Amino acid sequence: MRISRKIGISFFITFLLVILLGALSIYSLRHIYRGLGQVFSKDLPASRSTYQIVISMEKVLSELNNFLITGNENFRISYKDSYKIMQEDMAGLGRFVSGEEERGLFEETEGLIEDINGIATGIFEKKKDINDLFKDIGAAEVKYIERLDRLFEFEENKMKAEKDFLLIQAQYIPASQLIMEARSGFSDLLDEVARYISGGEREAPAFIANNLLAAEKSIRDYKNYYGYSLSDKERTLATELLDLSGKIKSLVDSIIERKEGVTLDIESLLAKEKNFIEHMDNMISIRKNGISSKLGVGAALTEDIPAIHNISRLEKDIAHSWRMSGKYILTNDKACKDFYFQLRQSIDKGLKDYGRHAQLRGTEKFLDDIVESDNSILEAVNSSMEVFEEKEAGFSELLSIKAGIDKKIDALLEQKNSRIKEAKDRQEVLEKLVPARWVLIHLKAELSGASRLVVNYLAEQEPRYKDMYSETYFNMKKYLSKYRNLSKQDVDSRFIEEVEPALDQFNTNVLNVMENHDKIIKERGWTIVKLEEDLKERLDKAVEVEISRIEKNKKDLMGRIAVINTLIFLIMGVVAFIAVFVILYTTKSITSPIQKLYDGAAVIGRGNLDHRLDIKTGDEIQDLAEGFNTMAGELKGLYTNLENKVKQRTAELAEANKTLGFRKDELEKINEQLKGLDRMKSDFVSNVVHELRTPLTIIKGNIDTIEKGYAGKVQPKQKEVLGDVFRVTNRLARLVNDLLDLSKIESGKMDLEKEDLDIVEMAAEVVRDFEKVASQRNIGIKGDLPKTKIIINADKDKLTQVFVNLIGNAVKFTDKGDVGVKITELQDEVQVEIKDTGPGMTKEECEKIFDKFVRVVAEKKEGTGLGLPIAKDIIGLHKGRIRVESEPGKGSTFIFNLPKTT
Repeated sequence: MRISRKIGISFFITFLLVILLGALSIYSLRHIYRGLGQVFSKDLPASRSTYQIVISMEKVLSELNNFLITGNENFRISYKDSYKIMQEDMAGLGRFVSGEEERGLFEETEGLIEDINGIATGIFEKKKDINDLFKDIGAAEVKYIERLDRLFEFEENKMKAEKDFLLIQAQYIPASQLIMEARSGFSDLLDEVARYISGGEREAPAFIANNLLAAEKSIRDYKNYYGYSLSDKERTLATELLDLSGKIKSLVDSIIERKEGVTLDIESLLAKEKNFIEHMDNMISIRKNGISSKLGVGAALTEDIPAIHNISRLEKDIAHSWRMSGKYILTNDKACKDFYFQLRQSIDKGLKDYGRHAQLRGTEKFLDDIVESDNSILEAVNSSMEVFEEKEAGFSELLSIKAGIDKKIDALLEQKNSRIKEAKDRQEVLEKLVPARWVLIHLKAELSGASRLVVNYLAEQEPRYKDMYSETYFNMKKYLSKYRNLSKQDVDSRFIEEVEPALDQFNTNVLNVMENHDKIIKERGWTIVKLEEDLKERLDKAVEVEISRIEKNKKDLMGRIAVINTLIFLIMGVVAFIAVFVILYTTKSITSPIQKLYDGAAVIGRGNLDHRLDIKTGDEIQDLAEGFNTMAGELKGLYTNLENKVKQRTAELAEANKTLGFRKDELEKINEQLKGLDRMKSDFVSNVVHELRTPLTIIKGNIDTIEKGYAGKVQPKQKEVLGDVFRVTNRLARLVNDLLDLSKIESGKMDLEKEDLDIVEMAAEVVRDFEKVASQRNIGIKGDLPKTKIIINADKDKLTQVFVNLIGNAVKFTDKGDVGVKITELQDEVQVEIKDTGPGMTKEECEKIFDKFVRVVAEKKEGTGLGLPIAKDIIGLHKGRIRVESEPGKGSTFIFNLPKTT
């Protein structure tokens, strides 16, 4: 190719590379341009929608939590509204979902939301059923107490009418005692049921069933009291009481069943919520990664877009912290409180991170507004938790006061019972002790009723429970006053002095508990909701500011991209002009003298040694022309001298030919010299091969070191060239090894280390080694090998080399189909066939295929031309034979036979 053309092509290629570089730059900028559009039209809205769904879920679960805390139906209505908003958010997110992974997460999230709603709806229904069932128990309680009072009135009238005091002590007093035990046991039962409903126990305490059985047993014993006659009215009342006990038992069992169901539902809901959060986090991560992959430029964008994510995460964490505080109020679980404070630490860190961004962007005002709203929510939430803890402490103290009063009443009842048994005065028993005992039972029952009314109010917030409690407290004071008039002993006075202030403290605690509960409802149902809405509004404003700032930066960046595109086009035009100018200049100033040099060299080459070049360029081309002129002069002299010497030698040879003759011994001597020369040749080849192996090894090692980057970073083009050098070096190394083997065979220096071995196993190992190579070429290797061993005496390494050469050639020349390896055991020998489906060979090619350095026409693969000759010689050293059968287009089969071990 002409130098001018080479120079032109070089500059043209350089020009093309510049054009390609410019095109790549334009493509990259357009990719960023399109990426910006997708980020603003899809990725950012999708990220915000995902965060909004998480926040909506927090709102939904918070409403459920508040309902469980208060039992207020308003929270159930708010739950439905929040769930509807979350469904709308999901529908909005669905428009942005793309990609198989994100689509799968979205569909699973839809299922989780439906499951959570189903579970929450079930909790609402079960909680409503529990409240309705407890109201039914309250209605049954009224009937139960009314019948017990009537029974006691009957017993009291019978005692007053009875003249026999011993009969009163033996029958009427024990019978009335059974009624009072039933009244006391029934009150204890209702207290435990109320505490179980409002508490967090998963399983009902055993003493609920025990109290119910005890109350029922007292009525049954009263009805069946031995030797005691009951009127029809009394027997009917006892039967009705037993029926009411059965109904109450059924109601209690239903409450326990639903309460356990609520507990299981809450556990299932929390598990679903965990999966929901994981799915949402994964979807947010996908969107973040998508935004990062599309935006690799613009400090403003890389600052502002994460700021939007930070604001969204702050909103999510604040909502989650609010719900954790509610969960703590619901369960009194310290772990929820600890997690709440962990979230607050995360929120504080998020506010600091956003604060640094706000300072850089000059948006401190929005930060101050967000911090102000967050502090207000923090104060309200902390206040609600403090009020809850005060309420819990007050309720615990309330129960403790009740337990103390109950204990005092029980002790006094025991004292009254003992006095009744030991009394001699009928009038004292009937007018003082029995009425006093009944008053104590009423006082205890009213105290239990008061504590239940507190529990009912905490569960339902119905104002009527406050009114009912006021009436109950008035009754307790009334019964205490009545007891004061009936009992005048010191023990009674001490009892009144201790119980009266205890009742006042009980009342104070009840009022405080109710007041604190009202505060919690107000804060969680109104104050915190309003504060949260205010915070959301301020966060949304901050997001709008960030988005507007990003929009402005996006426009600036797109303007810069347009300017850069224009500059690239101008640079490409200038480069094209320079390239054309350089090509024209070099053609005129370089290629013309070179053309003259070429023409002059052609004249000298045709034998005109007298021709001289006349080139005056003042550069290396002129020096080259003068060198050609000097060479032509020297060639002229040498040619003349050579002609004279040829003439002289011709004459001398003619004279010598007349007198020359050889004797037989001189011919033998010459033959020995030729053999010596042949040995020298073999030794020379062996030495050269040995000398070449070491530098080849070093070259391969250095190439590998450079290619792996240990000597510095390697460019892709350099790595490609190094790969070519490495492959050529490997070919040369294979040629050197084959020459060494061939030299050893021809000189008789190849020693065989024979041993008894299984040729079947040897062939199977080589086949396994080539299976991966064959699979990469989409061909297979089928081995038709015997199941039993075939023992031969051979050199394992050398025979393995034969298998590798033959199977390697078969794999190399097979483009489709399979390579077959077959071993057949004959009488005294074993036959191995290796068949390929390659191009095949003609008969003439088959005859010379085992010659050294022969590569047939059909062979277009790399090779040294020594593999088959070496294989033939190795088989010959083992007293075997090898041949080939082949037809063009039908593949080749190489067959060799080896003797078996006898």
